[in-house]
Amino acid sequence: MDKLSSNPLLTDARLTCLYDGSFEGLLSAVFWAFEHKEDPCDIAVETNLQYSLDQLFLPIDTDVEKAERVKAGIIRSLGYQAYKDVRCVFLSDDERKGRVILRFLQYSLKRGAGSRSDLAEPKIADFDDVLRKVNREIHYQLQFIRFSRLQNGVFFAKIHPKANVVPLIMGHFVARLNVQPFMIFDENHALTGVYDCKRWWLVAADTVSVPDATAEQDDYQALWQTFYDTIAIEERSNPTCRRNFMPKRFWGDLCEMVPQELRKSRPQTATPTACARLVGGQSRKSLRSPLN
Repeated sequence: MDKLSSNPLLTDARLTCLYDGSFEGLLSAVFWAFEHKEDPCDIAVETNLQYSLDQLFLPIDTDVEKAERVKAGIIRSLGYQAYKDVRCVFLSDDERKGRVILRFLQYSLKRGAGSRSDLAEPKIADFDDVLRKVNREIHYQLQFIRFSRLQNGVFFAKIHPKANVVPLIMGHFVARLNVQPFMIFDENHALTGVYDCKRWWLVAADTVSVPDATAEQDDYQALWQTFYDTIAIEERSNPTCRRNFMPKRFWGDLCEMVPQELRKSRPQTATPTACARLVGGQSRKSLRSPLN
């Protein structure tokens, strides 16, 4: 409160709490609001912020202990799923997320777990709207992610999601490819998920240097492209429907969506008969992994 009282000319200003961009920093700002019984109009990341003359900006230091107390309070009062939802909303790219989380917690912690079903309440509706967008992005990535086998044996995928979903999808692929090391590079958020067959972790990086793909990778991509082209029914082509189920923003990361004229010259294995021979000559494990 000393920081606020030291600015007497700004007592009527709209208060915005600033945090360092981490989840613990956001929860620390939430703790400060509850502890001081303040109602800030927003909680925003300190970097790249546009300052306004009619607002009071208050930096909040990240305190892991206070963040853990907020986490424990959410789980105790609202359940573990509510805490997971808060974390999920935090990973959104929505600029409102700090304010949305604060309003949600102000309302829900006062009314208990049953408040989660108050869908007509704007604080709950806004929270669910952001949460729904993040879950949709997770669903898209689980469908459209494509791995390439590198020369060092690691599977590599580059994605461009509209939310910071790598921490939320790594568990799925660890369970699915648990004997295969892999990397998922989110170029939009400069974040890479790495798995070494024992554990997975996150690495912040603007760019990732990776070895070239294996010689067989072109064969597998050609096989997949042949399969995609073969099952298509030209007479029933519906571009609008396809864009609804597979938004165009994903096409750049999908080998099957490369136009025919831009594809690499196909190896002999790209013919259906040769593909069948390739399938017959490969073990199930080695065939399945690059296509997943």
